[in-house]
Amino acid sequence: MSLATSHRKAFRDIVRGYSAVEYLNKLVYIKHLTPHDQVELEDITALYHNNAKERGLPTEEDMLELLEREGDWTKEDEIFIEKTKDYIENMIQAKKKIVIKSAQDQQQKLIDSETLKVDRKIKQKQDLVGNTCEKYAQQRTHDFYILRSFYSSPCLTIPLYSEDEYDDLTQPQVAVLVNTYNDVFKSFGEEGIQHLILEEFYSPYLSFAEDSMQFYGKPFCELTYNQIRMIVYTRIFKNIFDNNPNIPDKIRKDPKALLDFGSISEEEKEKFRSKFDSGSGSTIVGAKEEDYEYLGISKPMVGKSLHEEAKKKGGSLSMQDMMKLSGV
Repeated sequence: MSLATSHRKAFRDIVRGYSAVEYLNKLVYIKHLTPHDQVELEDITALYHNNAKERGLPTEEDMLELLEREGDWTKEDEIFIEKTKDYIENMIQAKKKIVIKSAQDQQQKLIDSETLKVDRKIKQKQDLVGNTCEKYAQQRTHDFYILRSFYSSPCLTIPLYSEDEYDDLTQPQVAVLVNTYNDVFKSFGEEGIQHLILEEFYSPYLSFAEDSMQFYGKPFCELTYNQIRMIVYTRIFKNIFDNNPNIPDKIRKDPKALLDFGSISEEEKEKFRSKFDSGSGSTIVGAKEEDYEYLGISKPMVGKSLHEEAKKKGGSLSMQDMMKLSGV
């Protein structure tokens, strides 16, 4: 299946609010999560948490206190996580003020590097904490929702399993259902939806992003999370296209590059453009060809300009001429 076809199928499923998939040689239907479902899941999580606590499972707070007493996890470790997260957020905000594409890419490498550090630290914490009431409740709720998302018909009124059948499922059977669900929902991640919106077939829908009734035929409060994400990103990309007529062709289909481009303030872009529109012959130190294209300006041909100006001056330029051409 081509990527474009995969995006079309994902679009169809998002619009109708469910996905059809073959399971045990028959077609079944997986409902997409809504905010209303999320509220129910929070109640179920609290129930599982209380059950785990009654059975003697420690809470995360209990385990962290024990780990601190034994010196395996300290307040300094927590401070490291918080400070690194703050540092990452500051770098993300700083990136929005960077106009040069290559400098943006370099900043992103730093962000990715620090994110990897904090992710490893969090993973270390999770491994040390082990099984807790919170982890147990989260896993049980996750499995509960996935199993209850399967239906026998596209009307989503007849569950695939009854209450009794659900309780009788073996762990391998549960694992098959969970894997089936996860395989289907790979197409509905943030990046998948972003790429979908930038496909050619989606272009006619950009104009309807402001009205969920026109877009989906129902009010915003009744949308699934996938539908909400799609309409939100549609508005974001439409806004970028509407306010940036000179977007380089090479990034028009790249959601990450487009979002970076759209995050640069118009004030910063205009400041750079005006510098070059003035005809001063200025250049950006370290800038590449793609950086000028990214800003929608032509790279100054400094060598050619000096040669032409020298010809006008009889073959040579004075220091004053050179300074003038450099914008001084």
